Amino acid sequence: MQKARIYKGIEFIRISDLPEDQQDQIKQMDTVDLVIKILTEEGLLSDCVSYKDYVHWYSNIYTKVSPALEEKMEETKPEPTKVSFLNRLKNGLLPDT
Repeated sequence: MQKARIYKGIEFIRISDLPEDQQDQIKQMDTVDLVIKILTEEGLLSDCVSYKDYVHWYSNIYTKVSPALEEKMEETKPEPTKVSFLNRLKNGLLPDT
């Protein structure tokens, strides 16, 4: 997780400072409402996100697995086995009615 920058009491991160996989994932989302601009002595930083929003995204949305690895995991995922109604009933897999 990226550490926060602080400017005049505003805790934020710059998207361009994030690791490439995080940049890619955050750019794929509809983050237009989350991106803020901060005017500093260095100039206008136009790719900022409040640190609070970044932490929420990182904790709840960000997938740490790379897309290539996700595809490989999907390919190797075993096919679900079909279980007959009678076997479900025998093994208690159906709710009581």
